Amino acid sequence: MKDNSGKIILALLAGASAGVIAGLMMAPDTGEVTRTSVKKWASKMSKDLEKNLQTGLDEIKNMSAGAMDKFGEMKSGMSGSGSTTSGSQKSGTTGGNSSTGGSATGGNA
Repeated sequence: MKDNSGKIILALLAGASAGVIAGLMMAPDTGEVTRTSVKKWASKMSKDLEKNLQTGLDEIKNMSAGAMDKFGEMKSGMSGSGSTTSGSQKSGTTGGNSSTGGSATGGNA
């Protein structure tokens, strides 16, 4: 099967454009009134689009800042736990030797 989604979208846009043009041509208002109302509508849509775009950008910034914070925490947690683990292994080994020596001495006493 072929992917016809591009053709469908193009046909939809062409049909919508033809409908808008036909509606404007058959409008009961004069051309000047129609143009004024179209300008108002376009201005309102532009402001709404700008507001929605700004809201979306703010959301993206917040999400990326949160992700960067989590990444920083993970990164510091990994480097911190790596140092702690190697330190624990060293002290565990040393502690094991001294406790073994202590147990042997305590067992002999």
